[in-house]
Amino acid sequence: MNKLEYKRDGFGSRLGFLISTIGFSVGVGTFWRFPYVCGMNGGGLYLLTYILFMIIIGIPLHASEVSIGLASQKSPVGAYTCLSNKKYWKLAGYLNIICLVTIAGYTLSVYGWIFHYIYATVTGTFTNLNSTEIKNYFNEVSHNIPVISISILVYIGLTMLVVKNNLKNGIEKIGKILLPILVIIIIVMIINGLRFDNAIEGLKFFFMLDFENFSFNSVLSALGQAFFSLGTGMAVSLIFGSYQNGNNVKVVKNSTIVCLSVIFIAILAGMMIFPMVFAFNLTPDEGTGLTFIVMPNVFNQMKGGIFWGTLFYIAFAIAAFISGLAGWEGIIRFLIDEFNISRRKAIFITSILILTIGFVTILSDDLFRIFDLIANNYLLMIGSLLISIFVGWIWGIDNFIKISGISNRFVQYMLKLIIKYICPITIFILFIFR
Repeated sequence: MNKLEYKRDGFGSRLGFLISTIGFSVGVGTFWRFPYVCGMNGGGLYLLTYILFMIIIGIPLHASEVSIGLASQKSPVGAYTCLSNKKYWKLAGYLNIICLVTIAGYTLSVYGWIFHYIYATVTGTFTNLNSTEIKNYFNEVSHNIPVISISILVYIGLTMLVVKNNLKNGIEKIGKILLPILVIIIIVMIINGLRFDNAIEGLKFFFMLDFENFSFNSVLSALGQAFFSLGTGMAVSLIFGSYQNGNNVKVVKNSTIVCLSVIFIAILAGMMIFPMVFAFNLTPDEGTGLTFIVMPNVFNQMKGGIFWGTLFYIAFAIAAFISGLAGWEGIIRFLIDEFNISRRKAIFITSILILTIGFVTILSDDLFRIFDLIANNYLLMIGSLLISIFVGWIWGIDNFIKISGISNRFVQYMLKLIIKYICPITIFILFIFR
């Protein structure tokens, strides 16, 4: 049987694929992680490096990962084995899933913070707190297992309500509703933030090149952030590729749209956060707590701060929720395909895996940082390196070109050059000398 005739769940349309894939990419990775790593690495030059990595390496690798799923119509383990005819390549598929489960697990605490901060903001918890008290509040609540557990269980419950449905009635349907709402809220927040005195300093920080606070580690961080944003090496794009059918799927064009959309949302996120940070003379290099320590101070000094703060954290929750749905779908589909179990059982196992890692990271900041380090500096990079090697040298770049339907000779040549040589060499060098 032709692999492309294999019947499995699928997207209702090309738009459904794009919305779901973009939604996965603009969540925690772009909305939470990008602003804080950009703030820690000097702003504009980091943004430029990130954009270059997204375009030069992100688009070809994303297209490569999608094409593996499209060609095989299988989940990662089956896909690598099927297309390579080598059983040991299934290890790359297992690595992808380990990476996905790790990231979905350790970021669970972030989801808990987000949902709790909606409640805390709308009830005016931060109104009479100074900056030190707000920082102490975050440090206390982020380790308050009962409080964060309630927020996490709310998130888990909402997620399970969506993923119990099939693809069209689940993630695809909810993404079409929530993603446009997210963009509208961000734009409203940007317009409001730019009204304040000194907000222009935030835009200067975000767009002007600062070589003093930029290092080789910043380059590595930008590459890791590109992979984190796109989820390259996390199997979700591969599985979403397997949900597409037919011989006329515009793989590279779709990946270009996805990558440019993620860059666009990242820029919007920076334009929303940094002008408000600078407008109230706060610092952008707070790290992981940027959106939870600095932003409440901003809203405290802003007229109508409770309203704008609540709107901000609702937008944050929407971005995280859409992203989380895609991650869950990737793990669920892997379990169904590999172990031939029902969707209900796969959802149950997925929740146990994610909750186990999630609650471990709540107990310790060190464990949270270790999981973040392992996922971004090792699993994502190794997974992305294996994708470029697999498509460029094992499955074959010509097979990639064929299934991608690319007819332009120049584009074919550039993709061959990037996937076979530039991607693996760049990733390897940065990984070794990180």
